Amino acid sequence: MSVMIQPVSIPDGVDIERAPNGKDRVSEEELIFFDKKTVFYDLFTDPAKEDVLVGLGPPLLNLASRLDGMRLVVDGKTVPYKWRDHPELKLSVLKAKMPVRHPGHGARAVELQFNEFSVTVDVGERGAQGRKVLAAISKDNKVSWVSEWVDHYTENFEIDDVFVYDNGSRNRGELKEALKGRAHVVDWDFPYGPPGKTHNKFAQAGALNHCLTRFARRGILYNFDIDELLISNKETLASELAGKGVVYFNSYNVPFVKPASENYTHKDFVYRFPEFKATARKFVCKEDKVDVISQHATWKRSSLFLGGRMRRNKPDTCVSPSSYFLHFLGITTNWQPRLNKLEEVGTEGLVKDESHISMMPGSKNGNTESMSKGLAGER
Repeated sequence: MSVMIQPVSIPDGVDIERAPNGKDRVSEEELIFFDKKTVFYDLFTDPAKEDVLVGLGPPLLNLASRLDGMRLVVDGKTVPYKWRDHPELKLSVLKAKMPVRHPGHGARAVELQFNEFSVTVDVGERGAQGRKVLAAISKDNKVSWVSEWVDHYTENFEIDDVFVYDNGSRNRGELKEALKGRAHVVDWDFPYGPPGKTHNKFAQAGALNHCLTRFARRGILYNFDIDELLISNKETLASELAGKGVVYFNSYNVPFVKPASENYTHKDFVYRFPEFKATARKFVCKEDKVDVISQHATWKRSSLFLGGRMRRNKPDTCVSPSSYFLHFLGITTNWQPRLNKLEEVGTEGLVKDESHISMMPGSKNGNTESMSKGLAGER
């Protein structure tokens, strides 16, 4: 299933473009991967407030002054808006109160009038809220990998909706066909960002916040990549989440021990490194307990008394003591060869961990014993 988005970009021929964040040194060759033109990834109606328009986009950076003074027109009426730029979070957020009207009237015409160009999009009615959703960005991953990842989470954690933000895969048509009725594929055809340039890679942060705000409103979001499988008991996780609102997870790396078949998936790897990783954590969060998220962190806006600044939730106070996730190094297109993820290793010194296999659809073994091995004395 596909999800329609309404992106807004600076038109070709208009001599305005975003310049990179100066915290990274970006070469001329690397600029081809940088998002110069996107203003909004999507404009949509807030699922929790039918009269609120939301726009999410990359950070404005230098565009803040070039696009200043925009006029926002909804259903023919000019409306006020707030447009916040968060360069440190690689995101900008627009919110506006739309003219009240009765629901069921179809799409709303939204026009953005800038000094040098204007754009009109049709924004549909608000979607569902209170859902438990899983999100990840993906490019060129094998369909079997994505399919097994979907099954793992929907089978074990009662996920209502899965959103795969496809960043220009060559096998997108095959992926959509395979996931039909099981997951939504979002055409997320925005520049991912220059390799290794932390402050100038926007597409992933944009995808996660888009899913949080549009699809997980008043619900729960699971943030795990295609090569990551959460090992947890759903009842225990639900209890931890009820108490904290955000639960972080440490991990184990699963190296590339040569599988028996070239058409391998997660279940073909059963050995992991014994070292527990407390960096690059992932998380599950309640939408109403966070305001902005990234690949590895969550933020909440402080009170207006403190200026409404974003404050990062401290992961160390929210780490699950009973769960972890497995990071499969072999589930990769090798788009970052410098990381040597496909370097073959032997099993000596590794720990056998079949927790993910016992959690696969159809398994009757359960995962309690494997989880206990993973969390006891092997850090």
